[in-house]
Amino acid sequence: MFAWNKVPIKKDLAIVLAAVILITLSIVILKKPSITGFAVISKETTYTDDLNLVVNESKKVAWNLNNPGDLKSIKATGAISRNGTAKVYIEKGDEKVLIFDSTKQLFDVNIQVLPNYKKIFQGDELLIQITLFNLRGFGSADVSVKYSIKDTAGNAIAAEEEIINVETQAKFVRGLVIPSDLKLGSYAAFVEVKTPDGLIGTSSDQFEVMGSFERVYPPELRLYITALAVVFALFVAFTLGIPIFRELKRKKEIEELKRKTPLERVEKLEKELKALGMAHKAGFISKESYEKEKERIERMLGVAKK
Repeated sequence: MFAWNKVPIKKDLAIVLAAVILITLSIVILKKPSITGFAVISKETTYTDDLNLVVNESKKVAWNLNNPGDLKSIKATGAISRNGTAKVYIEKGDEKVLIFDSTKQLFDVNIQVLPNYKKIFQGDELLIQITLFNLRGFGSADVSVKYSIKDTAGNAIAAEEEIINVETQAKFVRGLVIPSDLKLGSYAAFVEVKTPDGLIGTSSDQFEVMGSFERVYPPELRLYITALAVVFALFVAFTLGIPIFRELKRKKEIEELKRKTPLERVEKLEKELKALGMAHKAGFISKESYEKEKERIERMLGVAKK
């Protein structure tokens, strides 16, 4: 008859499995949500044609585009002296569009999300810098400036509007509060400038809204927690693995004994016990190791002699 103590291997394996699940959850829960995509941008080329015109009398000047392709934007430079005026049109077929009139206000506008606010948390205030340029170069004017936060569909999330007086240039910083329940993702800081004659300029800049949990669990802390979880799992696996390994080894030895004759088993174990005692007396092994190994051999001797 053979007998031995049972080790709850299934329970230990369940604990190891729980440790592995803990690591997986720590990585999944603490990992920042993200969306990945691709964008294809067609190539655009800038062409420049120098007109070198000096006009000192009233006249109409026509300029034909020398470069093929679709016109996306146009920039005309020059200067007006004394009481002169100028107007610029684009004509295509029967269609004629006025793009510049020196008798009216002309502005350029630029908006920039301040560098430290390119990534911002829900509920925080977004700081933006707005710059207005009076392209006419003379005379001040009051313009309506509306700055807002918009989502990718163009819906306004938050907005403010005020009147700004501009001579040659105006630069100022404003703030907009991010709603605490705003969905995470990319948004645009948007500005539009109007005069009584209508809209004269727009600009936008992108920024990212992050979850409040990322403030509580910054990347460094998430990495630290993940590392601790890994160390804990390794410790649990090592601690539970040793008794499991020993139990498997003991079972293997018992199975080997079953395949041998009783006399061979007894002789082998007695030789091992004798060699163990001599090694202990010679100081090659400690008392603790000697007693553990002696107990194991004697237990197996008892089994073999039955």
